[in-house]
Amino acid sequence: MENSKHRERVLKAFNRQQPDRIPIDFGSKGSSLVIGAYDKLKEKLGLEKPTEILDTRLGLAQIDSEILDKFKVDTRYVYMKGAASHDPQWNTAEDTFVDEWGVTLKKPKGGLYYDYVRFPIQEPNIQALKTHQWPDPDDPTRFEGLREEAKALYDRGYAVGTYIKGVWETTWALRSMENACLDLLTEKKFYLAMADRVADVLSRMVENFFCEVGDYVQWICVTCDLGSQENLLISPQAYKEFVRPFEIRIYEAARKHSSAKIAQHSCGAVYPLIPNIIDAGVEILNPIQTSAKGMDTAKLKAEFGNHLCFWGGIDVQQLMSFGTVQDIAQEVERVMGDLGPGGGYLFGPSHDIQTMTPPENVLAMYETALQRAQY
Repeated sequence: MENSKHRERVLKAFNRQQPDRIPIDFGSKGSSLVIGAYDKLKEKLGLEKPTEILDTRLGLAQIDSEILDKFKVDTRYVYMKGAASHDPQWNTAEDTFVDEWGVTLKKPKGGLYYDYVRFPIQEPNIQALKTHQWPDPDDPTRFEGLREEAKALYDRGYAVGTYIKGVWETTWALRSMENACLDLLTEKKFYLAMADRVADVLSRMVENFFCEVGDYVQWICVTCDLGSQENLLISPQAYKEFVRPFEIRIYEAARKHSSAKIAQHSCGAVYPLIPNIIDAGVEILNPIQTSAKGMDTAKLKAEFGNHLCFWGGIDVQQLMSFGTVQDIAQEVERVMGDLGPGGGYLFGPSHDIQTMTPPENVLAMYETALQRAQY
C-alpha cells in the first residue's frame, strides 16, 4: 500500500539514505500556498471546498487532502495551538491584532500579510522583562486533541512534522529587528537575559508538546532566519554567542520526549553559517533559497551532504511567480538532480508559494517532481 511508504521514505531521506523515490513535501507553514494562489489552484482543479486558513499572519491556506493526495505528498503536519484564554484584540477598522507575545500586527491596505508594527518591550532593561506578560507554556489548551490528531496522521502512514518560531525571531518580534540587532552590540546583558527568558518559554512549550505527540511526530522545524538576499543578518561569532545556545535548548526539549529530527528554517544567504548550524545539532536545513547569494544546490550537496538533509529548493521569489511551465520543469529537474542522489533531500518550494503564482506553475512543479522523483 502506497501510504505505508510515506514515513519510511521521508525518514530515509532525513538519515541521508536513498529511499525508493525522493519524498515530496507540500502544505506546511513554510511550504504552503498563499490564499490567493490556493483559490486559483482550486478553481483550476475543480475543487469546490471552502478555503481554510493555516496561518493568519502569513495569509496561508490549509491545503486540502485531495490535493495532497493528487501530488502523492509524503508529509503531514500538526501544530501547537494558542492558549484559549488569549484575546487577540482584533481591530477590524485598522486590521490589527495582538499575538500571545504582546506584539501588534497589522495588514496594510491592499496587503497580503500582517506585519509587526508595535513591539512590547520598548526599553532594554531587566525590569521590562520582569513586567512583560509572557505566554504560559503550560496552558493545557495548547495541547488538547493533538495526540489524537498526530496519531491519526501517523496511523495513515505519513511522516508527521511541526513548526515553532525560534528564540532569535521571537526576540526581534519583541524588540523590533533594528533594536534587537543593536542590543547585541550595546545591550549585551539585556539581550542575553531576554533570550534566556524566551528560551525558557519556547523550550517548555516544546517539551509539553512532545509529551503529547512524541510517539507520532518525526521532526520539528525551528524558524530562525539568519540571512538576507546577499549576506548574513548576523556574524558567525554573534550566532555562536547570541543565537545557538538558546536554539539548542529548543532542540533538547524536543529530543527529551521523542526521537524527532531537528530542522532549521532560515531564508537567505546562510552558506557561511552552515558549519555552525550543523554543530548546533541541526539535521535538516530548510528552505534552501537558491536565489540568495551562495546557495548553489550542487555546492551545498557536495560540501554538506554528509551532514544535512536538504528540504525545499524550488524558488518562489521569481521562478514560481514569473517563470514558464518549461522553466519550472527544468529547475525541478536540476534541483532534484543536485540534491537527490544518495538520499538526503525532501522536495518542496523554497518557502510559501506566493499569490501571483499561476496554478499551471504549481501543477508543473509537482507533476514534474513526481515524474523525476524515481531514482
